[in-house]
Amino acid sequence: MKLKDIFLIPNLITLSRLFVSVYLFLNYSLSDFSTTILVITIALIGISDSIDGIVARRFNQVSKLGTILDPVSDRTVFILLLFWLFEIFPNWFFYGVILREVLVLIGSIYVLFSTKTITVSNYGKFGTVFIFFSICFFVINITNESIIFIVFGAISLIFYYFVALEYLYRIIKDE
Repeated sequence: MKLKDIFLIPNLITLSRLFVSVYLFLNYSLSDFSTTILVITIALIGISDSIDGIVARRFNQVSKLGTILDPVSDRTVFILLLFWLFEIFPNWFFYGVILREVLVLIGSIYVLFSTKTITVSNYGKFGTVFIFFSICFFVINITNESIIFIVFGAISLIFYYFVALEYLYRIIKDE
């Protein structure tokens, strides 16, 4: 890894998302934001999760640092976001997502210390987008009265687990 890689645009996007998110989550509470600003903030966090990878590939700025920094930052920001918004989620959604993240972390550690490589799945990208939409819908539907948003959250969570199982299948298949 090269220290100068920190200054590549995709890595700066990743680090910005991480630092801004940590600052936001440590210094503000949900009540400091209107629903609209909160949804926009969550959407920007979700969008920046994709933009760094797109920029890295488009401008040929993929780096070893970025391949480690991006997923660590993504998981850290995502977990912090979940805990920051804990009070608005139904318990099944919060614990379901947290359990899935722990399982993915265990799988990631296994892949990191093995000779295996796993390519990112388009399903994985869609799963993350669906979860971010669900989070925004739970913000909009803070009283959890809209069955449409709850069903969307449940379907997103099921799909999110499907993606994790797809990755597990890939790991097992390559052994």
